[in-house]
Amino acid sequence: MIKQRPATERFFLAIMLSTLSILLALPSLAVAEAAPAQLRVGLIDEVQELYPDTVLVEPVRQLTVHTARNTLAGVSIMITGLSGSPRIQFGESSPDGSATPGLRWLRMIDVPVLENTGLDRNTEKYSGKINPYVIRRAPFRVYDPLEPVHSPLTVSSSSLALRVEVPITATMAAGTYRHQLKLTIGAQVEVLELTVVVHAALVPPVNQATLAYINWHSIDNICSAHGVEKWSEPFWAMLAQYAQLMAHGRQNAFWFNWADYFTIDANGEVVEFRRDRLERYLRVFLDAGLTTIHGAPMFGRRNWTSTDMLLYVPTAGGQEVVAVSPKGQRMLTQMAERIVAMMAANHWAGAWVQGVFDEPEDPFVERYRVLIALLRAVKPDIKILEATMTLNVSGLVNIWCPQVQEYQAHQDFFRKRQAAGDQVWVYTCLSPGGPWLNRLLDQERLRQVYLGWACAKYDLQGFLHWGGNFHTAKPFEELVRFHMEGQFLPAGDSHIFYPLPAGPLASHRFEAHRIGLEDYELLTQLKRRDRGRAEAIIAEVLQSFDQYRKDSVAYRTARQHLLEALDGLSRL
Repeated sequence: MIKQRPATERFFLAIMLSTLSILLALPSLAVAEAAPAQLRVGLIDEVQELYPDTVLVEPVRQLTVHTARNTLAGVSIMITGLSGSPRIQFGESSPDGSATPGLRWLRMIDVPVLENTGLDRNTEKYSGKINPYVIRRAPFRVYDPLEPVHSPLTVSSSSLALRVEVPITATMAAGTYRHQLKLTIGAQVEVLELTVVVHAALVPPVNQATLAYINWHSIDNICSAHGVEKWSEPFWAMLAQYAQLMAHGRQNAFWFNWADYFTIDANGEVVEFRRDRLERYLRVFLDAGLTTIHGAPMFGRRNWTSTDMLLYVPTAGGQEVVAVSPKGQRMLTQMAERIVAMMAANHWAGAWVQGVFDEPEDPFVERYRVLIALLRAVKPDIKILEATMTLNVSGLVNIWCPQVQEYQAHQDFFRKRQAAGDQVWVYTCLSPGGPWLNRLLDQERLRQVYLGWACAKYDLQGFLHWGGNFHTAKPFEELVRFHMEGQFLPAGDSHIFYPLPAGPLASHRFEAHRIGLEDYELLTQLKRRDRGRAEAIIAEVLQSFDQYRKDSVAYRTARQHLLEALDGLSRL
């Protein structure tokens, strides 16, 4: 009888054999490294992922993109074969010397992916199964953070990736616009051409978006990453930068945590409510153009295996409070009364949705019911938004938010909830892995784009992700990070924003997601006028949350069909 190797041993053996086969197939590295690399410069579609070792076999010098109005037309520029520390100058080149107002250059920063996303969730170590749906086998580095830069740059690496953003205003006339991008690298001059075909279609501003979108954020991480004291004037200025960045990426919802604004005594009585602080906090985001106020879940587990249900807001001395204890119920009621009064006084009640218990499961449903009843005793029409992990909360939640794979498995149920008047959002996190749409670093950037297309296909009303800026103290290096109980978060799950001392940076994934959310708005506009045509265009590239086309040419063709269909409707 042959003894079977343990699963973890088979897993690592498979990776070793796979790596060995790749190395054996490579040409002699010694010969390749001996010859100086040829300097190459080329344009790359902005929805294509990029690596520091990307090879430009036949660099593209002219690229055409089709776009709506009130958006950005972006393109990546890859430079390879650099040596020494060359000084690189860049800018627009036009016969009359004019420059496009608002055009921006950004340097793409590479970050490490030390482990691959799991076939089901977390990283591959979680189940010991190799995930064949990743863009590369770990470890590798990939470009993600985007840092605004000005000419010139001095580069010490052998490659450089830049991003160019051309603003397309809401009032720009439809037509073809050509932008010559000039780069001087030492004695070599390169001129690339980006042609932007502007269509009549109009992306609505973020405050008129029809799809809700939120990334949860940590204000403690904002403070530690940027060296500002919580609630100080520098803190408020930095918070405003985050709000503006969120709005740039079409995030239109934001959260607040009740614990930041209440002081509770040992008996569970509210002794202070910092209403002025909360009002100022909410206005920072509302002034930036965000429109939905999400009260963060107030209750949670002690740990994932526990069935304890605890209030996140501690009493004096940091005492834990059991959710449905008399003390817990009294605290919830007293805090809710104050929050409800503040929302009403500022005419924000219609914009407010509230979480209660993050990811409720069947064992928690009855206690969850008690807490909802307490809130509705204070405000009968309160809207409850929850990342749901059970179907047994009908009548308790108003806005369902299952993970994408759970939505797809129970579509009929969620369609019935929408027919009954509920909203349905979806979310992703450390799950799902494999072929599913998510926004992790070892997945195609088109997956982030297609999140908007899938929401349009299924008439979903929102998208939620927990990982705005929940990074460690090394946000540019620890992209795979410890979670709990031996689990690791997959690369990029914890944050899509990166902090530099002066402020937060967007990322390649954040921009890809923005593009997909803009596509959602355009697809929704077409659906209202010609649903069949919209569905046919979606079907060109996406069939479900785990079936879609991965080549950027197919995506660009479908997007052009969308824009042309909207052009046709505008002429009717």
